[in-house]
Amino acid sequence: MASLFCFNTSPKLKILLIFGIMAVFGLGVSIAIIAIGGGFASPASIFKPPTSSNLWTIGKTIHPGTALNYSLTRIGSHASPWSSLGEHSSLVNSTVAMKFVQNRGNNKDQSLWKVLLHVANATNAKITTRPNVNSDGVVMMSKQQLTNAGPIIRNFLPYYEPVESSILEIRDIALQPQYLVVGAEWNSISTEVTTIPVKVTSQENIHTKAGTFNAYVLSYTLGPKTSRIWITPDIPLPIKAEVYNNLGQLQYKYDLISYTK
Repeated sequence: MASLFCFNTSPKLKILLIFGIMAVFGLGVSIAIIAIGGGFASPASIFKPPTSSNLWTIGKTIHPGTALNYSLTRIGSHASPWSSLGEHSSLVNSTVAMKFVQNRGNNKDQSLWKVLLHVANATNAKITTRPNVNSDGVVMMSKQQLTNAGPIIRNFLPYYEPVESSILEIRDIALQPQYLVVGAEWNSISTEVTTIPVKVTSQENIHTKAGTFNAYVLSYTLGPKTSRIWITPDIPLPIKAEVYNNLGQLQYKYDLISYTK
């Protein structure tokens, strides 16, 4: 840069060059601040910041008739870092079917989904001594954030609670629209000694019974194992998860079996 000013450069041109360099530098700093403020660790994000098209909102792509079917194992000892849900039940090698139905009628709240749930419980001695027991329930959920919007029938609670604290636990992680880009931080877990970020760490193709998806991996390491949740832009809930506690013990895992838009 020194040699640039050593030759026949007029004072006016020097001033213009200096302002030009400062303007470019200022633009770079501004972009970097925006990227860091959004929680993006990927260097590419500085030069190509994500837009609103990269935002993922829980339940956003749900329409009347949308149905998601999962395989689910949820261990009763699970202690969620996100919320305190009381006593926990187990569902082992079970299937969970959720169908979203429009809440119709003159006196019905159109901001709510009526969610029909069917749980096929393979082995759960805590709920019942009989194997292969099915249970059906109806849950009202807000269209915004899919939060519970009504009471849960007592007999259905032992089945719904494991679903709420596994497949639906994403509600407590993504509390607002989040950027579905590598490097974006979604939340954090505070322990006695440190704060652990929960962020999008990679993008990969993942195979499920519902098909092959190009998914983003939301992950955090709490103890010896890394918990991972796979999310794809067009599906309103995660397609797969493997979550462990701070001792490395499996807390829950699920996979999408089928999906109807």
